[in-house]
Amino acid sequence: MWRAHDQRLSRDVVLKEVRPPAHIEKSDLPSARLHALGEARAAARLAHPAIVTVHDLLEDQGRLWMVTELLRGLTLRETVRHLSRLPIHWAAWVGFQLLAGIRYAHGNGVLHDGIRPSRVLLTEERVVLTGFGFATPENAPAQAATVPTPYAAPERALGARPAEASDLWSFGATLYFGVEGRPPYPADAFVTADDRGEPDPPRHAGPLRPVLDGMLQIDPERRMPAEDATALLVELLKREGIAATLPGRRAESPLPSAFTK
Repeated sequence: MWRAHDQRLSRDVVLKEVRPPAHIEKSDLPSARLHALGEARAAARLAHPAIVTVHDLLEDQGRLWMVTELLRGLTLRETVRHLSRLPIHWAAWVGFQLLAGIRYAHGNGVLHDGIRPSRVLLTEERVVLTGFGFATPENAPAQAATVPTPYAAPERALGARPAEASDLWSFGATLYFGVEGRPPYPADAFVTADDRGEPDPPRHAGPLRPVLDGMLQIDPERRMPAEDATALLVELLKREGIAATLPGRRAESPLPSAFTK
């Protein structure tokens, strides 16, 4: 990933190579590149304040490059390292905007299949989900998560096809990290439903607990629908005196300085 300058439009951008997964066999590279191109095109058609904007797609000597907007801020992972954990009202505001972007992507037939704190960027006015260059169309073939993480849904490690429910698990695990300062499972936990069991109960979630419990259900059929989680987040924000503004607009109170330093 590089910072670059678009000479035609006189603006700084981010240039990122879109690569097939490292485990792909050489004989499968052509089809993997086609799949990567499809993923990049899926990302490029998304236009939402909570999703990083893709300006252009470039191909050079068989390599695919994505040109995205340059954003200044900290990732959720970096922010939590600085603050230990987010205050509940800010976690709710971050969750509200992030979930709006996820719902928009799902409504356009695009799954992320890789939501995690390092891919959530907090700028002065926006919460932005990055990593959509590797987004997955809903009709993609089933394939186990390449690198199991504490933020991947249990069923993905078992080879289940990416789905809206698996993205919602990852959203819940990411929000859990923001509230608790750690993932719902140890970072080295093997990601299977059998080995992990239920996630550790959150200790600091307070009124966010129903959202986390609803999203982190082992059975994807029992996970809370995204619209129900949105309604709970909106109600929590109202109780905290924060307007549930449309993503991309500043909340009534400024973000903590740690979000932008």
